Amino acid sequence: MPPAVHLQGDPTKNVFGKQIIKPEELLNESQKKVLIAIGDAIVPALHGEQAAYLISQLPTSATDRQRELVAAFAREGFMDRADYLLSCLIRQLSVTASSTALGQITLLLSIIATGPGCLVMTGSYGPFYDLPRDKREAILLSWSVSRLPAFRKAAAGLKSAILLVYYRFVQEAWEATGYPASTSLPSGIKATTHYPYKFENDNLPFLNTDEEVFVDTEVLIIGSGSGGGVAAAQLAKRGVQVLVVDKGIYLRPEDMTGMESHGYQSMYDGEGILLGEDGHITVLAGSTFGGGSTINWSASLKPRWFARRAWAEKYGVGYYASPAFTADLNFVCDRMGASTAHIQHNLSNSLLALGSQRCGMECVPVPQNTGGNVHYCGKCQFGCPSGQKQGGVVTWLKDAAEHGAKFMTQTHVQRILFDKSGRKAVGAKALVHGSGGSSRYVTIRAAKGVICAGGSIQTPALLLRTPELKFNKQIGKNLHLHPTTVVTGFYDFPINPWEGSLLTMVNNAAELSDPDGWGAKLEIIATSPGLHAAFTSFSSAIDHKAKMLQYSHAFQIIIISRDRDGGQVVIDERGDPRYTHPLTPHDQKSIINGILAACDVHLSAGAREISTMQSGMPAFVADTALPAAAAAKGKGASTELTETLLEETNRIPGTRYHPQSVPRDLRDARYVAWKKQVLQAGARPLAIALGSAHQMSSCRMGASPRYSACDPEGRIWGTKDLWIADASIMPEASGVNPMVTTMASANYVARNVAKQLGNDSVRPLNEATQREARL
Repeated sequence: MPPAVHLQGDPTKNVFGKQIIKPEELLNESQKKVLIAIGDAIVPALHGEQAAYLISQLPTSATDRQRELVAAFAREGFMDRADYLLSCLIRQLSVTASSTALGQITLLLSIIATGPGCLVMTGSYGPFYDLPRDKREAILLSWSVSRLPAFRKAAAGLKSAILLVYYRFVQEAWEATGYPASTSLPSGIKATTHYPYKFENDNLPFLNTDEEVFVDTEVLIIGSGSGGGVAAAQLAKRGVQVLVVDKGIYLRPEDMTGMESHGYQSMYDGEGILLGEDGHITVLAGSTFGGGSTINWSASLKPRWFARRAWAEKYGVGYYASPAFTADLNFVCDRMGASTAHIQHNLSNSLLALGSQRCGMECVPVPQNTGGNVHYCGKCQFGCPSGQKQGGVVTWLKDAAEHGAKFMTQTHVQRILFDKSGRKAVGAKALVHGSGGSSRYVTIRAAKGVICAGGSIQTPALLLRTPELKFNKQIGKNLHLHPTTVVTGFYDFPINPWEGSLLTMVNNAAELSDPDGWGAKLEIIATSPGLHAAFTSFSSAIDHKAKMLQYSHAFQIIIISRDRDGGQVVIDERGDPRYTHPLTPHDQKSIINGILAACDVHLSAGAREISTMQSGMPAFVADTALPAAAAAKGKGASTELTETLLEETNRIPGTRYHPQSVPRDLRDARYVAWKKQVLQAGARPLAIALGSAHQMSSCRMGASPRYSACDPEGRIWGTKDLWIADASIMPEASGVNPMVTTMASANYVARNVAKQLGNDSVRPLNEATQREARL
């Protein structure tokens, strides 16, 4: 089993210094038995006819390794590794959930561990763990479609967490699905030689913790991600002394394993899951040196014109409608070598393009920040050992280091420090972790200013922990998440969705569900076994196991909605961030329109089965396999196609094609009726699985403190020398993968900081190398 990732020398804390709870510290014996019984209901051991049926679902193209493991995959389940998986599950919950959420979980387990309590909650006299396994499964399925949100929340949260943990940590299970034993790089590619970063942690006196320690700099940048890295590079180049701190760790290229368990535990907040207090959107947020740019899927999209216009007209930030913003977008893309010229699309992205074309939908290549390289790695969400992806560690932070910037990792900033006036930022108080599990508080003194760049969850949390900023009521407001769901298509041929470039095509057909600029985009998910399992529909335990055996023959289209109505970031009693998001009927419409478009794409690409993540929604199963003669000619059984269909729809450079990708009929009566069911089910909170990999706007820029946390230059209202340079300053959701928008905005804020310091020696449009008008 892969080892858990701990703070160096301290097995009680993860790499972010978060306390890890053991099962016996959270649960009593009855609660443990209930949680194991729930795990058994979701991932059961199968025997007899059920096991035989499951084994029959193994694709004919299965690898030798799959054939070797499939029998054990059928007969083993959560119960067979109960102690180990319970530890993994409790660890995940302890670093993910708030104390309130943990309290709700333990209360539920306590109630159904009793006979009367189980009767009230389930309709069956318990305790829950004494009920037959099929009865327990039926109870969980009934909760998932309950009219009561609390039941839906419990079912969705427990099911997703158990599936994620099982397929993330049981290697034999994920190998049985076809996912290969991990290798961080494709054959023939070597890990790059890393830049020799030096970190100030090594110079701190951790042994004598009684002595107050000060670290001095001119500008402190809190966060090393897409915004912080750009700001650091631009200020360091102008001769400003910069210190960049991050609560994450630095993983050298040779230490990136490509394994899902290691990647999420060491490079993501909450080890891959942040749970909202309302429970219906889980967040993926990078927390590592380089931040989101290190684990970004290489997508380098610029914001659409309607978003730029709205940000200037509605919020008074004229920069976003100016040539200067266009210049900054071009500049950051040029520095990262973002281009579509060298893309080799994997089969998932190729089928997205092909299905979209057959439907008459716009689908275009997504620029990749890979420096002009053909980058076919498949695991950049866990870092890029080859160094071909031009994230912050190999671009902006390297630029900053070469111009004298200094860095600290595993540094959790507690609050901003101010002078006696309470308005001028002069530094920060931070808890710094060192080797051997040691830690100590450090005072960082910043003579010329502080830039917050910790992301749209952590930046508002830091500011909310700072008493001097309580007057600013807009901090943490207007959080946008691009609520995202998936539609899975199962095919009659291998796709191996984990291979190749991650996200290289985008379908824009549903991006204007509301003509004012609100809608959804269709893209391809960066897949891994645990994530795929959590976002695969669950109509029964045996059906879910069967679907996991078909992982190699499936791919998931993600529906990324541009949410109009925002949520909020708050802090809990420990000062940790917690968030809520309303998912209003307006934004639900964007999601459902995207789902319907994705279903059409899958059917047109030749899917034999299509499933959504709506609770209780049956999958659509197409008619039996097309006649061989029709397939050979590129004709569906009941469609009117020309002889040259396959050739005409395969003209995007770099795409792949499979001869069995034969379109099915969008006018089929059964399919039309099923889509009406999908539309009627909608996208109600806790009745559909939703996630987010994009967090924005929680400290928006604007022309008035009545509706914004920052002024139009990125300075926090009512303060001096306190700035924000990350995605939280966007006035609204970007509507596209926000990395490039964040970087360009940070370049602008850094320029404003430099101007205030008298160091603005480079004209803004020159930074785009005389190509400021290029879109």
